[in-house]
Amino acid sequence: MKGVSSVIAIILILMIVVALAALAYTWFTGIFASLTATTSTAVTTTTSGMQSSFTLETAKCFATDSKILSSIRNVGSTNMDLTKLSVYVNDALRTGTQGLTGTLKTGERAYFNSTSASACTTAGDCGKTLMVTSETGLQQSTLITC
Repeated sequence: MKGVSSVIAIILILMIVVALAALAYTWFTGIFASLTATTSTAVTTTTSGMQSSFTLETAKCFATDSKILSSIRNVGSTNMDLTKLSVYVNDALRTGTQGLTGTLKTGERAYFNSTSASACTTAGDCGKTLMVTSETGLQQSTLITC
């Protein structure tokens, strides 16, 4: 019985090695492309979150019209989309907040108001916590005064 010649054996081994190298290259290229895309998205989200910042300056409840008047200042390095903010009183979401529209430029202040669910007394919203959160997870809170 005759065996495979040494020249053909070397050619077969080289073909197998080249095929394995091509398979490994394709596999690693797919993994690195996926990791790069995911990392790029995470870096963009983190950077935009670090550049946007605000301070909740005041929250005062007025008994005459049962509204909580508040002011917010953009202290970040980019403009803020005010429509992406949420307002909570004692962890309860307030809908119908007026004044949180448009864009707030760096250093500017915006005023907004929220209708009080109860009278502006110590039994009502006075002394409760007003919290504003952004879509990036930044939150600021302050006590509601009368």
